Amino acid sequence: MSDFFIADDLSGALDAAAAFHHAGQRARIVLTAGSWTASAGEVVGVTTETRNAPPAVAAAAVERAIAHGRAQGARLVYKKIDSTLRGPVAAELAALARQLPGARILFTPANPGVGRTVRAGVLLVRGVPVSETEFARDPVSPVTESNLYRLLGDAGGAGLVVADAASESDLAAAVARMVGEGGAWVAVGSGALARPVAALGGPGQPSATHAENPSLPAGPILMLCGSAHACNRGQAAVLARERGIPVHEFRITDPAPAVAAVIASLRAGGGASLLVEATRSASTTVLRTLTAAATEIIAAAGTARIFATGGETAFALCGALGIQTLQFGAEIESGLSLSQATTDRGPLRLAIKNGGFGNADTWVRAWDGLNA
Repeated sequence: MSDFFIADDLSGALDAAAAFHHAGQRARIVLTAGSWTASAGEVVGVTTETRNAPPAVAAAAVERAIAHGRAQGARLVYKKIDSTLRGPVAAELAALARQLPGARILFTPANPGVGRTVRAGVLLVRGVPVSETEFARDPVSPVTESNLYRLLGDAGGAGLVVADAASESDLAAAVARMVGEGGAWVAVGSGALARPVAALGGPGQPSATHAENPSLPAGPILMLCGSAHACNRGQAAVLARERGIPVHEFRITDPAPAVAAVIASLRAGGGASLLVEATRSASTTVLRTLTAAATEIIAAAGTARIFATGGETAFALCGALGIQTLQFGAEIESGLSLSQATTDRGPLRLAIKNGGFGNADTWVRAWDGLNA
């Protein structure tokens, strides 16, 4: 039987894919939830892109994804959610419970490696209830509840198991308890919970998926940033200093000068970074304009190696390029992965990073990974 998992955005799907990759399983991400076929020997990840969707829309998308997977004879083993509870979490959990009646659900958003723990059913970010942190001020999906029981209500049904976790070993122990009790169950949580779930089905050695992908000739690299997170400007500056990659700022109201400058940099020196101006417009406008600019640059410069930071940016770019599937290749670091895709122009290598992840050298490691 093939396995599959669901994530509410592309960067989350790649986080989960990394866990299955490290467990020795081939992982493929599909970007169109209802158009994939199960294949023996691989785990399929489905992104519903519902992080910012209304609850009813998100629930319907989750139900469709599960129904399609089950129609393929595949088994749902994991549902990825945001580790700070952004998005319509309760609605998606309720949809999962409706599709899997009788199955127990292990639920915990804990990601101890980045300071997100669950104690007495309350999600804490570095010891502070999540609804009292900056995530309560998220402009798109503010988090207003820290208590998981109040947040979820009866969404998970009678089989819901909410697990406290302050460490990776706590997550592994929670998974072991579910296995020990027997019967059908599924895990819902952060990328950290995916690791012990993935370990149940793999041989324990990283997959060689990246070695199976076609090689690419040397060529220019586009470093594209659609994330508003401030850390990316510092990371781009380090890349400019360490690898000599020029940084160009993109103005939403007048994109042409930046587009021309990036194309010239790619043709002359083999690399360029493109960042959206610090003064931001509506996110939909930014995404639409940046994606149009990126596709123009890629076509003009003939680049087949692309870095994208921000899950929405990466998903929109894949759509614009006609990419329906990403074959997971390698995890460079937490929140930063390499994947391979195919377009009408041939193969592409994509490095994709969660918007707020990484340290000062993350863009350098992304650049080096694309060059490998």
